[in-house]
Amino acid sequence: MEKTTGREARERIIEAAIELFSKKGYDATRVSDIASAAHVNKALIYYYFKSKQDILDYMVDSLLNNAVSITLDFIQTNIVQMVRNGYLDIKPDRLHFVNDEAISVFMQNSYKYYERIVDFVIENKEIIRILMLESLKNGKHQNSLFRFMKFMNDDNNNPIFKIISSADHDFVYSDEMVLFKFFFSIIPVVSFAAYFDDYKAVCSLSDDELRNSFLNVYQIIATSLISGRDILLRRNNSSKN
Repeated sequence: MEKTTGREARERIIEAAIELFSKKGYDATRVSDIASAAHVNKALIYYYFKSKQDILDYMVDSLLNNAVSITLDFIQTNIVQMVRNGYLDIKPDRLHFVNDEAISVFMQNSYKYYERIVDFVIENKEIIRILMLESLKNGKHQNSLFRFMKFMNDDNNNPIFKIISSADHDFVYSDEMVLFKFFFSIIPVVSFAAYFDDYKAVCSLSDDELRNSFLNVYQIIATSLISGRDILLRRNNSSKN
């Protein structure tokens, strides 16, 4: 067995677990399988991780933390900055922009952010596929995918909510917004990553062609939320603008 550093060994363990969980499934993969694929002994795996579940939890946490980091960067450099500069006013049911140029700049930056997210999920499609498989089972890991929901909580323990609400106190997470973000924003991009290779094979598309087609659909959907100088966050049944 070749000599390796602790960091390299840990990375090999994670990479081996990702490949095996993705191909064989979480339940069918044994710790000894991971050790064999990573070219380490089982004792070393238990040195870094308490259990097989701990390995999966580490994958999920890393995925969520990196996704949130990308999101916080967008929020800080676009939403918060535009609020401070007076270009954006966050209302309970919409984002209101001071002029057409402001909403145009915001939409361009939103597209760049979504492009980063799409590239991120494609890069991590094996982990996402594992989460999708686990979420469809009735086992103890079926709610792993719903851990994204904690970043839609309406409290200061959620860094996304905390940053936006500190910039504009009118910001709230309505029930409609949470449902929309999860089922019409998070789930589509997660599903896209999980079925990326399968869809590409069936449709005979290249990686770039499939990626760009998905981003084009996003632009169509995002544009449909624009009403004048507003981006609607939920349906407003009142006559008040």
